[in-house]
Formats: sequence, structure tokens, C-alpha cells
Amino acid sequence: MRDEGLSTVWFRAMGEMVYRRVVVMECRLDRPFPEVTPSLSIRIALLTADELEGYARFRPDQAPATIRRRLDQGHRCFAAWYEDRIVHVGWAAVRGAWVEYLGCEFPLGPGDVYQFDSYTTPAFRGLDLAAARIAWMALFFRDVGARRLLAVVWPENRRAFRPLEKVGYRRCGWMRVLRLGRWRRVIYSYRD
Repeated sequence: MRDEGLSTVWFRAMGEMVYRRVVVMECRLDRPFPEVTPSLSIRIALLTADELEGYARFRPDQAPATIRRRLDQGHRCFAAWYEDRIVHVGWAAVRGAWVEYLGCEFPLGPGDVYQFDSYTTPAFRGLDLAAARIAWMALFFRDVGARRLLAVVWPENRRAFRPLEKVGYRRCGWMRVLRLGRWRRVIYSYRD
């Protein structure tokens, strides 16, 4: 509690029992993006099915079937390689978006892209890899006609806001889930 603070502990306890919420972040793609230069030389590209073995070494906590299912659903994985290994990834969905933490769908409008499951190898954190990948991803989706990127962040995860804001994301609302036994209500409160 000393490190996280009372509010973090409170919302974590409530999240396990009754109430969960996330901040919805938005990045409009019709604006210029700030340049982001990571602190080391990386290569950013879409992950292909042939590279799943390298992904499995990078994220041994994720089942290969889950990753293959994401790719089969049309989700895209944007990966950053350092030398010959993956050190950072972020996923994007243009349909079938799901917020795992809340256990609900993230509704997408035409031209919306939901960014999720961003992860950096611990030894490579703090080097602007996530922000560089987000900027690359934003340009990719702008070039194919998307209008905005959306993401959700647990409010107490203060470090997760930085790479998003660095590229131009802004807070645009909340998603909340109330649960009591089998009853559940999802409340969407963000602007289009």
C-alpha cells in the first residue's frame, strides 16, 4: 500500500469484487504526429504467421493458439525487433475488439482501430519503444483510411499513459463495468 497508494488498493479490491473501470484514450489520425525516436535502433513491422515462434519466445505467458486466433480474426500485431529478437509488441483490432480486463466488447465505429495488449520486455522499458511503435502504427492505419486509434488504460497505471500521450492520444472518456454475481452492466461514456 505504501508504494501504490490507498486509492489504487481500493480500486484493485473493488475490481476483484464489483466494479472495474478504464480510461478511454483517442488519437485522431487526421492530425500530424510528433516524431518519436527510440533510444536504440529497432525495426518495426507487422508480425507474420512465420514469426510466431519468435513471438512465443518473447511472450511465453501467451498460448500460441490465442495468438493464432487473433491473427485469424484479422487482428494485427505490430512488433519492434532489436537485433534478431522481438522486444516490444502492440496489437490492433478493426473489428471484434475485446477489453479483457472488463470482460466486454469495445464497440468500434467505421474507421476506428482498437489498440491493445502493448508489452515491452522489462530490460527494454523506458526507451520509447512503445511510443515509436504507436507512431508507426498510426501512420500505417492512416494510410489505409482509418480515422482514429482507441485504447484503454487502467487509471492507476500511470506509466501506461506516457507513450500514448507522447504520440497524441488524449483522454476521451471511461468504460465501467458493474458486477454482482451473474448480473453485469457495462457503461460506455466516451465521445465519438
